[in-house]
Amino acid sequence: MNPAFDRMAPTPFSLVHLFADLVMLAGMAWSLEPTGISTGLEVALMVLLSLGWLTASAALRAYQASAHRHASDQFSVWAMQTVVACGCALLLSVLAHGAMPPSETVFLVAAGLGLTRTVLVEAEHLFGHPSQTVLIVGVGPLAWSLAGRLGRGRGMSRVAGFIPLDGETPSPALAPRVLGPAGSLAHTLSEHSVDEVYVAGNAVTQTASMQQAVTVCEELGMPFALPAHALCVERAQALTLDRKDLGFVHHITAQPMPMARGVKRLFDVMASAVALLVLSPLLLLVAFLIKVTSAGPVFFGQKRVGMHGRPFTMLKFRSMVVDAEGQQEKLAALNEQDGPVFKIRNDPRITSVGRFMRRYSVDELPQLINILRGDMSVVGPRPPVPKEVAQYEPWQRRRLSVRPGLTCHWQVSGRNNISFDQWMLLDLRYIDQWSFFTDLKLIARTIPAVFSGRGAS
Repeated sequence: MNPAFDRMAPTPFSLVHLFADLVMLAGMAWSLEPTGISTGLEVALMVLLSLGWLTASAALRAYQASAHRHASDQFSVWAMQTVVACGCALLLSVLAHGAMPPSETVFLVAAGLGLTRTVLVEAEHLFGHPSQTVLIVGVGPLAWSLAGRLGRGRGMSRVAGFIPLDGETPSPALAPRVLGPAGSLAHTLSEHSVDEVYVAGNAVTQTASMQQAVTVCEELGMPFALPAHALCVERAQALTLDRKDLGFVHHITAQPMPMARGVKRLFDVMASAVALLVLSPLLLLVAFLIKVTSAGPVFFGQKRVGMHGRPFTMLKFRSMVVDAEGQQEKLAALNEQDGPVFKIRNDPRITSVGRFMRRYSVDELPQLINILRGDMSVVGPRPPVPKEVAQYEPWQRRRLSVRPGLTCHWQVSGRNNISFDQWMLLDLRYIDQWSFFTDLKLIARTIPAVFSGRGAS
């Protein structure tokens, strides 16, 4: 179980699938021979067709390998894609000829999309990479059996390792994959990035140890799975095709709300794509000013910590001198922010253009690319750097349980004028009270906060 809406096409199979669908759409448009409209309008319609297809596919997770689906769910995705394709065909045909598209064109497009999805989705499941990484708490027979079943079949997972429950001793074959002693789950999760924790113990004889693992997962905001029954079934199989045949019930610490989160991801894709297009003249101007006013690259890529501790490279316009990170230790005594965060209002490392960019958050605009890729969201807790996360208290790590964002409560509540603990509590409030309407309100509050430059440094 992976509740995250990951990037749209992360694997070679998904890319081939996407390319094949776009080729079919282009062939459909060409077969309609829209001679009755101008070339410019024809090109514009094709661009809109492609953008609409990409954004709809992102919301449906149509090309995402980790989106584990039944055959009926695959049929639903195919049906929705076919409706979109036929709607585009209708639009093109009406504009070109004032008539409905030929029925054979509609049939061929629907059949082609269905056949491509069937073949490539099956190939992904047979030959693709694991859809998620999991950690197993327990080293007994149930844990060993679970690890083998997680690595087979549809939606297979990669087992990062094992943590024993109290009183358990791993077998010699399992010992090399044990990541720490019993009770070290919190430390292990801070060192390894996983999507979910399986607590594979006996709920009757290991209740206290299993409860400790559950408490750690809840404190950190980590999804976890527990055995569905106290009786461990070793050989018998449940009569179901769902992942429930593993005998585990999955839990997450936030409300799932799949429809609302799907809308959030669709909004992220559309908003970041449109913003990059509309702001492209400003982005080019800023890139030019950075290049002519200081030596070094235009962009600054910094390693940040994303959802569930997964690292990614966050993009920014370079607003400091090239060796800024190397100079930070020398300036540690000037830090004006409490906690593990480093902030100086009049930082001597900032360039002349960088000071303006940072005041009005222009340096953050390249993160629209991170949002489009799926590393970030428009709204969410700001992504921290690894050395800050290493100093977090356990309760503060729960802010890593959601996708990081470009803006959140911190940006509209004074930024550097609030304490670190207040910042963390604001992020946790966002996680606990999230709704898509909350995101819209935060975006609306961010715009005047950015233009005023309040609290920025």
